[in-house]
Amino acid sequence: MSPREFGPYLLEELIGTGGMGEVWRARDTRRERLVALKRLPEDLDRDAEFTGRFRRESHVAARLREPHVVPIHDYGEIDGRLFIDMRLVDGRDLGRLLEEGPLPPERTVALLAQVADALEAAHADGLVHRDVKPSNVLVTPNDFVYVVDFGIARSIGSTRTSLTTTGATVGTLDYMAPERFTDQPIDGRVDVYSLACVLAQCLTGRRPFRGEDLPALLFAHLYVDPPRPSELVAGVPRAMDDVVARGMAKRPEDRFPTPRALVDAARAALVGAPVPAAPPHPTAPVAATPPAGLGVRSGDGAHSSVQQLPGRPPPPPAPGGPESSPRPRRRGRTVALVTALVLVLVAAGVAALLWPRDDGGADAADAAGSTPESTLAPERTEPPAGPSATPPASLAVPTQLGDPVPVPPTPGFLAVAPDGRYAYIAHRAQGVLSVLDLTSGTVSSQIRIDAGPPQFVTFSPDGSRAYVTVYDDANTVHAVVFVDTTTNAVLQTVEVGLRPYAAATSPDGRLLYVPLHDEGRVEVVDTATGEAVDSYVVPENPHWIAVSADGRRAWAASHESGVLSVLDLADGGRVVQEVPAGVAPHSVALSPDGSRVAVVAFDSSEAFLVDAATGAVLASGPVGTRPQDVTWAPDGRRFYTADVESDTMSVVDAQTLEVTASPVTGDGPTSVAVSPDGRRAYVTNLGDATVVVYQLTA
Repeated sequence: MSPREFGPYLLEELIGTGGMGEVWRARDTRRERLVALKRLPEDLDRDAEFTGRFRRESHVAARLREPHVVPIHDYGEIDGRLFIDMRLVDGRDLGRLLEEGPLPPERTVALLAQVADALEAAHADGLVHRDVKPSNVLVTPNDFVYVVDFGIARSIGSTRTSLTTTGATVGTLDYMAPERFTDQPIDGRVDVYSLACVLAQCLTGRRPFRGEDLPALLFAHLYVDPPRPSELVAGVPRAMDDVVARGMAKRPEDRFPTPRALVDAARAALVGAPVPAAPPHPTAPVAATPPAGLGVRSGDGAHSSVQQLPGRPPPPPAPGGPESSPRPRRRGRTVALVTALVLVLVAAGVAALLWPRDDGGADAADAAGSTPESTLAPERTEPPAGPSATPPASLAVPTQLGDPVPVPPTPGFLAVAPDGRYAYIAHRAQGVLSVLDLTSGTVSSQIRIDAGPPQFVTFSPDGSRAYVTVYDDANTVHAVVFVDTTTNAVLQTVEVGLRPYAAATSPDGRLLYVPLHDEGRVEVVDTATGEAVDSYVVPENPHWIAVSADGRRAWAASHESGVLSVLDLADGGRVVQEVPAGVAPHSVALSPDGSRVAVVAFDSSEAFLVDAATGAVLASGPVGTRPQDVTWAPDGRRFYTADVESDTMSVVDAQTLEVTASPVTGDGPTSVAVSPDGRRAYVTNLGDATVVVYQLTA
């Protein structure tokens, strides 16, 4: 099917539909990039109140910079249709993952901790997401999480969106907090409720309530006890039941106050720690008992349309919930709730077909609905990655661990292996790689590189190989040496162009991109055969190269040209942009979420932060003198530079570019690397032949 035009966009593939519109894989012809384009339902542009709020709050959402929020590139109206232009993410949504069954508790907490970080950032900016559900949680192959649909978030303090004749309300009924059905103001605790619903679904593989029509689900949110995951799935800690119960408490004041507090309690529940109770309140619950006449199970044999699970004993009251003794009810609030129920029943004939539902998980086959909304790229064929822990928060001021580690002379560059167990250090004058055991902190062996002075090292994605660039000062040697990291044996030596610098592999490990300083090009080597398969012309003196996680883009620091070169690897390595990056940009590193590129300029002693999607310079600022290397903390909050002439490591806040610490490392720091878990940094000191280790987290 040929692409359809939508303003400056070419709509290439429909990748999701739902109650709040459709999501397309689209090409932005103005900026020549692929995006996820969400088009809202056509009738919403005729709602002046909604359109005004959409523009105001999309503006707020677009400025969110939290790494787990999918960036909004643009928003507005084209041909009378509201749209949101977002980053296209490569991965699967959480609903699709849950189609395979429940997730392990540890992985569940690791994923939802990242969701909580995104929600906390929105709440701090006065926004409530209001549509937290599995299909709005995107999971990359390495378990990095993005939260989408902040473009239809709403300000804290606003009230519910009334039901429409189309059923297109903001929020999905399976995950909506009870107060969403009343006219009371909402705050961040509606997101806490929804996040607790998602927590329950991740642990059990099924939606929190099993109702299949609007009245049943609304009744369940108002009156039915939350699920108890430990009674449904073996291996779920019993303490997790209390986390779900408090997170899904009917009254906002009985819930965890913030998404992070919910995740902290879930993390504690993994080790059996008790869940803190909600503070006592003198008022009654939102709806401690159902109003009469709604089909609730009672002594006269009437039945609710929501049934308990077979064989399940009645759950205990949720923390802060109704006691065994009767409590007075708020008549006014109950009347409002009954009114909401009546409105739903009246609208059900039309809305049942159009209400946005999230069909991920074990219930998907028997629940009517459309494809979950997402901003996902077409799914990859390889199996999903296994569980991974959420990176710990990096500190503004790291701590040095012990004395410097002595290594052979001239340690020019250090790279940590993907498993975090060892590092390879290139020693120019000695012609060796030393293997640093990161557990013992000692050099365990040395690898002789007979081809010439080893300069830079990079690993294959699986860590089975190391690729070492080699050149000498006379420019008579120029090669890449392939090393088997299991045996430390040199496999082959591949001749390349003049003065190969810091190379990078493709995400699948099949290609090696080698910047050639003296030729103004990047040579592409097939890692299976050692043959050169392509060559890309770039501005003069490329030093460093970084490749995107999807393998479609690359960024090269072109030293004497003063630019960051942006290469389109999907289009023959064509340079699509040259971003000014100070005097003599030397090293470049892509942020863990792929949204930003950090560049250090050697001669002007600056760091630049560049938007990976647009090439716009987000910020710049001074760092230590003559920065030679840059690398990121896995949490994306900071990056680190090795400053060869000031003998420092600069710790840089990735939001403000403020240098929060500049510890003196030794004589001539030339490289800095961070362990995959984000806990430690390793700095090579060329002059005194040492490696200094820093603790980066609490």
